[in-house]
Amino acid sequence: MKQAKDTRYVFWTSGWDSTYMVIKLLRNNFIVQPIYIINPKRKSRHHELASLNRLSELISQHISTGKLLPYKTFNLSEIKPDAEVDQVFDCIMKKMPEGQRPLGYQYRYLASFARQHPEFPMIGLGLEKALNSDQCACSAVIRQFGKLTKDGRIDESSAPELIALLGRFDFPIMDTTEPEMVQNIKSWGYEDIMQHIWFCHKPIRGQQCGFCNPCQSKLIGEMGFLLPRVAVRRHDRLDQTRKRYGKLARRVQGRFYRLRGY
Repeated sequence: MKQAKDTRYVFWTSGWDSTYMVIKLLRNNFIVQPIYIINPKRKSRHHELASLNRLSELISQHISTGKLLPYKTFNLSEIKPDAEVDQVFDCIMKKMPEGQRPLGYQYRYLASFARQHPEFPMIGLGLEKALNSDQCACSAVIRQFGKLTKDGRIDESSAPELIALLGRFDFPIMDTTEPEMVQNIKSWGYEDIMQHIWFCHKPIRGQQCGFCNPCQSKLIGEMGFLLPRVAVRRHDRLDQTRKRYGKLARRVQGRFYRLRGY
């Protein structure tokens, strides 16, 4: 067996993209140190941590290249506000084209975390190649304010505010679409591993709900095999409600499902 390469640090949420990123880096023979930020307001955090434990076991058993280190957890409350990060984040938000999907608040605290932890010189983010700006606001922002280098890092010719916000991250899988990831996972024989990922934001009775944004994106992206049948049925019923009666009726029905645990 070849000796593993240098250590790569990554944010691992147990979702599809970040788990694929971990597997890809291991297949490239890197030592991988995952990082997980505990957000007490994130309803799915207990499911994510349980998935990380199971995924860690399966990956260590079935992938012999590279080395997966135990993931490290940090509390969101430990991340101190960073005035410079806040300033460049707000600057980028103001310069985004009207109607474009806004950049998620998590990039503000992830950038602050990266600046406060120099022991992690670069941290990987599991963002796929987006085919349009609606899929990934972050990739749209990178295209607007700069570009990536061949090794997936913010190019030094990019706008100063982009470098200040995302310059401490790399993007190992931003050259790969989710359909391409699905094909790769199948060809590598890791479908059983990926069955244990977690991506739903608001689970119902311990299972994916089928209608939160991540669940919807999986179904739209022809990755419905990752959801239980009951979640797919919920999604289909809510989609029919939206088409017949509008978005408000769909929202009310979705709340009913959550309250009743259907």
